[in-house]
Amino acid sequence: MCTKNIFLVYCILFFICVFADVLRAGDWVFESEEAKEIYTKKKIQIPCKRIGELLNKDDIQGVYIAIRDAALFGDKTCNKYIKENLDRLKGIEGAKDAVAFYSYKNGDLSGLKLLADSYDKDAQKIGDHWTIDVFGFLNEWEISGRRLVRHAKCCSDLVGGEALCSAIWWRRYLYGEKDFKHFWFKIGKEENVSSEKLQHFYDTCHP
Repeated sequence: MCTKNIFLVYCILFFICVFADVLRAGDWVFESEEAKEIYTKKKIQIPCKRIGELLNKDDIQGVYIAIRDAALFGDKTCNKYIKENLDRLKGIEGAKDAVAFYSYKNGDLSGLKLLADSYDKDAQKIGDHWTIDVFGFLNEWEISGRRLVRHAKCCSDLVGGEALCSAIWWRRYLYGEKDFKHFWFKIGKEENVSSEKLQHFYDTCHP
């Protein structure tokens, strides 16, 4: 009887942890009016219904922005337009990253792995920083945050540095300074990033 009760407790704890992860994944970034106002001043916003039109024009940046913003603002209607254009989206760098980000923010935890795989494969190329951008809007450190730290180590050129600085800015603004400082330097040490680089981005990229 005791063994069954212990097993039941473990099962309950397991489902609580899984459910908590799903809730975190479905956490809409811009629930506060202040955050929305700041974001709209900094970013161009494009309606998700224009995805097909933008794909026809080869405007991948526009596609990326439309899907990313839908994820950030919790626009579930975007799923319809993603499905209509999925075959084309999943074969395009940047667009597929936005789709993975959207799916993760809507509770599909596999979206985070897709983003990590995309970064590991592509994001160290000059000018290819789609994943770094969306990593700035995730309150998670072991996968996305760790790759931000790695980016400070490998890609602190002008283009890579600007993308990373933007991601750091949003993380610190949205999720708090205390956690950011703790994990930035802790993971930086684990990843053997020089203290000078860590301190440079910490001092430069703040709200």
